Amino acid sequence: MIHIDPTKIAAYIREVAADKIVPRFKHLTDDEIDTKSGPNDFVTIADLEAEEELTRIFKDILPGSIVVGEEAVSKDEIDMSLLGREEGYIWVIDPVDGTANFKNGDERFATIVTLVKNGVSVQGWILDIPRDRIAIAEQGGGVEINGSRVTYPEMTKPLSETRGFISRKFLPEKMRNELKDVLDHDFGNVETYLCCGHEYLDILAGESYFCMYSRIRPWDHLTGGMMLTEAGGFVRQWDKSTYGPGDERGGLICTPNEEVWDEIYRLLLKDYLA
Repeated sequence: MIHIDPTKIAAYIREVAADKIVPRFKHLTDDEIDTKSGPNDFVTIADLEAEEELTRIFKDILPGSIVVGEEAVSKDEIDMSLLGREEGYIWVIDPVDGTANFKNGDERFATIVTLVKNGVSVQGWILDIPRDRIAIAEQGGGVEINGSRVTYPEMTKPLSETRGFISRKFLPEKMRNELKDVLDHDFGNVETYLCCGHEYLDILAGESYFCMYSRIRPWDHLTGGMMLTEAGGFVRQWDKSTYGPGDERGGLICTPNEEVWDEIYRLLLKDYLA
């Protein structure tokens, strides 16, 4: 049985970030920035070079493995549907999560990597590059941040007094308009970092308590969803099914427990999805 040493992978991720990403932070030139699906969907030379280097490293570590990188998918070089396979090893890479922040000089950006084995996420890494803070998870083995074990924070206050993450701009327009009053009245501090990696890390660090997403691209959420589950949280898609590789339907809600999940669903989704 093959076992990948997660600390060695963490070291590779740090090395690539130091070589390909950090030198470009706040030093990008106009010709090193491009767009993909729309005017606000950015890609930089750091995204491209970091993904290329990580792809090479991971294929060397696991010969025969497949790499599904955000930028390769964007360029139609790899088919994301491969994540629906139930055999073999697949690496999933977001080289620079929070590219718009990175481009704008905002330190909320990260590298996210997931290792999928036989259709299941088995290991995951999120590197907060500016703070050199890395979370590592293994299936059945829990989550650590910089070597210290972490658990999902217990929520002792009502939603109206807690902090969480919901990106309103990515909600369907009808839903966004209809739920504005609910979000303002029944929830406390709801925001978005435009960087899923930092949002998941904030929850693991006990600084926030829940998150809800309407768009679940695998490079953004496979590792975070696995980590919050391993930390003892309740992570489900909008239809309350479990989330894993190959899933893109609906959205995702992550909470400390099922009771809080049900409350968020009741307030935000029950009538909308009826």
